[in-house]
Amino acid sequence: MVRLLKSVRTLCAAIMAVSVLMAGCGSKSADVNPSALLVSIEQKTETALAEWDWSSFISSFGTLLTNVRYTLDMQKVTYLSTGADGIVHSMTGLLILPRAIAGGRPSVPILMYQHGTEVYRPFSPSQYLTHQDRPRDYPEVMVAAAIASTGYAVALVDYEGMGDSIGPQPHVVGATLALQVIDLLKASRDIIAGIDSPCSWNSQLFLMGYSEGGYVTMATTRELQLNPGHGFIVTASAPLSGPHDLSGVQRGVILSDSTFKAPYFVPMILTSYNYAYGGGTNLFSPAFALVAPYSTTLPPLFDGNAQSVTISEAMEMTFSPVSLIVPKSVLTQQFIDQLTLDASPLVAFLRQNDSYRLPGQPDSVWVPTVPIRMIHHRGDDLVPYGNSQVALDAFKIAGSTSVELVEETVAINISSAPVRTVHFAAAFPELSRGWQWLNGFKQ
Repeated sequence: MVRLLKSVRTLCAAIMAVSVLMAGCGSKSADVNPSALLVSIEQKTETALAEWDWSSFISSFGTLLTNVRYTLDMQKVTYLSTGADGIVHSMTGLLILPRAIAGGRPSVPILMYQHGTEVYRPFSPSQYLTHQDRPRDYPEVMVAAAIASTGYAVALVDYEGMGDSIGPQPHVVGATLALQVIDLLKASRDIIAGIDSPCSWNSQLFLMGYSEGGYVTMATTRELQLNPGHGFIVTASAPLSGPHDLSGVQRGVILSDSTFKAPYFVPMILTSYNYAYGGGTNLFSPAFALVAPYSTTLPPLFDGNAQSVTISEAMEMTFSPVSLIVPKSVLTQQFIDQLTLDASPLVAFLRQNDSYRLPGQPDSVWVPTVPIRMIHHRGDDLVPYGNSQVALDAFKIAGSTSVELVEETVAINISSAPVRTVHFAAAFPELSRGWQWLNGFKQ
């Protein structure tokens, strides 16, 4: 998920109270009283947030934290998984386990939560444990904590290139990301089975994510269904507002002549695909895809040390005053020509990463048997609604009856903030609705 502004996060003292209840800064684990999440969040901020709407968090998740039955054990998980380069890397994630206040060892489901696009390594979920004084920078960790407080073991993958992993991200490289989620799932299962775990696993498995996290959720659901050798059966999956149709709808966004509030996503895809496929093609290389000087200035910014706003500014977008750009303005004509051709090898790479297609068989669609509910706001201005509609139509044509698409109808007014987006404003409501649907399957 995109981050549009610098630290315009005026959450007052808000979630900061959580850090008081945790172990010391820099620890790899923490004990949290989830009721502290509500402390001061209800206070009005000085200005409307351009990113996550914390008043929406209160209305969407606040009630989960009022009758606390569990405290939370948070810990960093370090595990091995295969990168997009085919090499095994050490990766990290965050595991949140509920501990019953009344004692005992509750048997709970596992929820794999896939976060949205992030380019800044310190904002990775596991990094929350070393930045406990800035919980407002981790909205999806706050969502995960709220859900865990109701009796779920929640695991959040950092993704390759994030957390403690150094190197490029495999952004929207579906098969690779799915395996990295599953390897964290296996590591989390083993931790939960340990003698020191405050809970046990009841064998139910849920998946949920928003934006890129919705895409990764769909890809992971696909991998688990098609390859039962992993040893897991998905109970239900909620892929929310994901860019499922990379070769169609999202390609159209890249080729659009319209300005965009998060243009950095274009060079991010290029950097990712150059990492994943650069050994066999130069189509995504800076020299082929980016005009000067961007071919030199942009790629180094995806090392995990720059925030998205810095990258957008390096593309000549300005935030004060706001001046948007057309994302494809940084692309070479030869790259645009390739991207325009349906039959080009460049588009073929995108097609093989559409989350509704069969891996290795991009002309075929996988047929979900897992209960899947997509939720998407029709006015989404970063990841268009058409992504979910195309996926649903493909599944139906292929014969699946287990998938549905629900339109998010929350009213959103972004007119007063020039870089506020429907995509961000819809996040908390969609995550709440997605979790409520999943919770209906909980035993």
